[in-house]
Amino acid sequence: MQKRLVQLLFVLLVLTALPLWAEESPTDIRRTEVDLLGLYNPLGISIAIKGYQRRIYQQSDDPLWDGLYYQYGLQANINPAFIRAGVHLEWLPLAVLQLRLQSDRLYFSGNNGSLLAFPAPTAPFDDDDLKLREGQEVWGEGRRHQAGLTLRAKFGRFIIRNVADVVDFEFPGRGPFYLEREYELLLAVSDRVYSNQIYLLYDIRHADGFSYLGPYHHYVRVRESEQRREQLGITWYREFRQPRFGFAAPRCYLQIGQYLQEPNRTDEGYLIVGIGGDL
Repeated sequence: MQKRLVQLLFVLLVLTALPLWAEESPTDIRRTEVDLLGLYNPLGISIAIKGYQRRIYQQSDDPLWDGLYYQYGLQANINPAFIRAGVHLEWLPLAVLQLRLQSDRLYFSGNNGSLLAFPAPTAPFDDDDLKLREGQEVWGEGRRHQAGLTLRAKFGRFIIRNVADVVDFEFPGRGPFYLEREYELLLAVSDRVYSNQIYLLYDIRHADGFSYLGPYHHYVRVRESEQRREQLGITWYREFRQPRFGFAAPRCYLQIGQYLQEPNRTDEGYLIVGIGGDL
């Protein structure tokens, strides 16, 4: 485990150094992004770091063919339950179509529900049950592989964005089911998650940046456990043009809504708040 943590620290160092590799040009973009997330229902906190290099290989007067790019980079997510680190590839073959492949290693901390085993997908795992089982978590390593397809279109000030993901998980141990703290559902030792998010956003221009505001719907289904989660809410994103607090392109965002379907939280509300920027 100590060796893995050393490898992870190396990944984080590379992430923060990505912008220093070479001078940036209009067609060659390098970024390191840092975001801090806070969640309510369930309670949680997470730090996300992503470093990437993007090559814009086509620019055109036709909006459908303008700004096409490919991108590669590293990403990491740190929270009390696990640390996730890996690589990704992203391609924009059309302005309305974005493709993404991502592969991560998971390092479970043995805390906060990390690798907490359950005998069946029908076993209770609400907040009270997790408190009763505190200390039964174990640490270990797993894998996560993701393929994503994003469709996006803009009509005047209105933006439609649909994000579809297929995510494969592999957990250590016999399980037979584990609580996965990202989707907050029970997954088998080897399982697959299907996720779809659709947004309808209004583009608001500001003197010092821009913001997006509108409703969204998120649906998640797990293959083996057959558990489902469905959310409906409002999302708001604000980005500033001028650097602040040592960040370029500082941003903040908010999601608030209700669980329409969830094993433990149906008809309950939730809140996600985030701040971040580019180094």
